[in-house]
Amino acid sequence: MTRFLTALVRLILPVIALCAVFLLSFHLRDVPVPELHALRDIDPLLDPSGWINWSFLVFPLLFFVLNLSSRRYGAALTLTAALLTWIALGGGIFWAMREGFIADFEQEIAPYAVAASFAGAVAVAQLVNILLFDWLRGIPWWKAPFFAAFVGGLVFAVVFNTRPAMVWDAELGGRIAVEAAIHFTWALGQLLPTALLRRTIRPLPGFGGA
Repeated sequence: MTRFLTALVRLILPVIALCAVFLLSFHLRDVPVPELHALRDIDPLLDPSGWINWSFLVFPLLFFVLNLSSRRYGAALTLTAALLTWIALGGGIFWAMREGFIADFEQEIAPYAVAASFAGAVAVAQLVNILLFDWLRGIPWWKAPFFAAFVGGLVFAVVFNTRPAMVWDAELGGRIAVEAAIHFTWALGQLLPTALLRRTIRPLPGFGGA
């Protein structure tokens, strides 16, 4: 019982942080990023003006949170935190619909097919991120957080953007390239806060390395 309660307490902060990332990303889904429209000057296929928003720029925070949780608690507890986050979000949406705060899911959240594709892509990306971090953790310390964040983000971009409803053409390739660049930049940038937090967020016994 003591071990169960300890694990439960350890899950609180990762679950709250993961939920916060999802909610922030959803809140910013309609906020444009005109600064990135300049990418069309490099190549018209990279023009993100038709789809980019701040949601895409904050979403990689998800992998930063997962990395910190994996560093501290290991893969098993982090996977549990990811699962509980989905349960919390699903429960919250169900409650909001029942209470009338969400009148029409497809109008206020997303079409069911898109929502299902998004959830599936994120779940796969989370799994890849957590397992890759666990596999790579060690020396040098930066290897696990960098590759786990980048590959996890890349997996999400590819899986979500190649869902059946998407048209597989050159524009899709350009979109994936832009999203991959965003995740690469985040993976590189998050190494600084990760380095600063290494003394604060130390691995529990049995989880050495990164």
